Amino acid sequence: MSRYSDLHCHNHSHAYLWLKPFEEHYRSKGVFHPWTVLSPNVRKERKAKGSASAYSQCDLVRAWNGNVKLTFNSLYPMEKGFFKMPSTVTDGDNKFLRNLVKIATSEKLPLRDIMQVAYMRIPDRMVDIIQSPGYDYWKALTDEYQFAVSKNGLVTKNEIVTPGLLRQLFESQARRRKRFSEELNATGSYLVPKNRTELKGVLQSDTIAMILTIEGGHSLGTDAAAFATYAKRVDTIKKEWALPVFFITFAHHFYNFLCGQAHSIPDVGRWLFNQDEGLKSGFTAEGWKIIRKLLAIDQNNKPAPHEGYRILIDLKHMNAKSRQEYYEQIVNPCFDAGDVIPVIASHCGYSGRATLNDHMKKLHEEKDEYFDETGMFNAWNINMCDEDIKMIFKTDGLFGLSFDQRILGVPKAQKESNDLQNNILALWKNIKGVVEVIYKDNNIAQADKKKIWNCITIGTDFEGLIDPINKYNSTLDFKTFREDFIHVIDTERINKTTPAVGDFASRAQVEAAVDKFCFGNAEEFVVRNYPM
Repeated sequence: MSRYSDLHCHNHSHAYLWLKPFEEHYRSKGVFHPWTVLSPNVRKERKAKGSASAYSQCDLVRAWNGNVKLTFNSLYPMEKGFFKMPSTVTDGDNKFLRNLVKIATSEKLPLRDIMQVAYMRIPDRMVDIIQSPGYDYWKALTDEYQFAVSKNGLVTKNEIVTPGLLRQLFESQARRRKRFSEELNATGSYLVPKNRTELKGVLQSDTIAMILTIEGGHSLGTDAAAFATYAKRVDTIKKEWALPVFFITFAHHFYNFLCGQAHSIPDVGRWLFNQDEGLKSGFTAEGWKIIRKLLAIDQNNKPAPHEGYRILIDLKHMNAKSRQEYYEQIVNPCFDAGDVIPVIASHCGYSGRATLNDHMKKLHEEKDEYFDETGMFNAWNINMCDEDIKMIFKTDGLFGLSFDQRILGVPKAQKESNDLQNNILALWKNIKGVVEVIYKDNNIAQADKKKIWNCITIGTDFEGLIDPINKYNSTLDFKTFREDFIHVIDTERINKTTPAVGDFASRAQVEAAVDKFCFGNAEEFVVRNYPM
């Protein structure tokens, strides 16, 4: 049976965001832990219709039953920017309508919470917590960490929580557990490895190897001041947390005063919030200090062992300007000195752009349905361009393929469709785009080009507020994805339609490459780079 990995997902977040507002109650019932799942709307899930809040995409039951044996589980304190009304009118907006919406969706009126619950797919009680003056990113991070590891190493039968009084009265959990066993029934275990030796051991077992990551530098508490405090929090993570963090997605949706973030929110979102601050920014002086502290290097890019183990940097959500500065100021100088820092893009698509400068010049064009000149790829600078792909290849890094329709460049007209534009070809065209960047580069030796197939893997972003490709809307669909992926690549191999598959001499070689994509590449990468 094939094994699967996921370079970026949120295994616990669907239940956590619903349980957290009632933590004391659920603790008393013994269900406040990551093996608890919410009783889902399975009919919506299986039809892949409606809000993704109707079901979980990657909880531990689905991971276990889908044979996901390596998961990079991301801790993410929800950002306050999602719950603040934009203070400015965006160019092109009707100012009267803009101000009318602003009044109607004031934080003091219930419509605001209703819209947030619908958009963010989290319960109203959680919205209230994040909107409250006492909400603190660092505390939220540490609380989530404790929840995520609370069943570490323990064989556990999952619990089921059914939201809503009527469903509790009329639904039989035992019957649903039996009827929907893949979604609602598992007895399993996960282990967050303390070190590389323990990692190698768990990868040889039946236990899920859970690798902890963090999404967003704001998790350190970042705002416009007190950076000394945030540096101390890096020390806390490295030296006081019992279990290591493997990488951090340094930027996220809103400006963290460390580096600039990429445009990530669809046009409709601007009526609820504004992410303009930071979109054109690069690194700040404080940002350089924090990122070097995470990487355990000094201001001259020399190894700094006193900073503890290295926490790698994930470039997803970092804007093109910041990525360019990161390569110029850290990655390339360290590479030239013999210290290879692998470039990670954990849950991305291919943008179809050649350079980061292209992205910066065209930032003002990033609207919904904004594609490259071929019309195939989402050309927002949140996706990776040729220059990024070459850096990933050069540093033996890893590109994780997002399963999000928008990131993959699925047109709005295809969102409810099950044809190939919202199916395997949406995923394949992005991977082929990534691979062909290397195969078309005349500066890379022909014999070396096939190594790009070792630099790609699954990075779904499940539970990251995404609308996944209809046919592959949870980890339970990885088996189907693998079969479809083999078929589409082997078809191109037989028809000789692209040089990207020219090194495959047989279907068996295609299957081997797909299995590495689904598991082996992430396994080799984490073993190579996990803390000792």
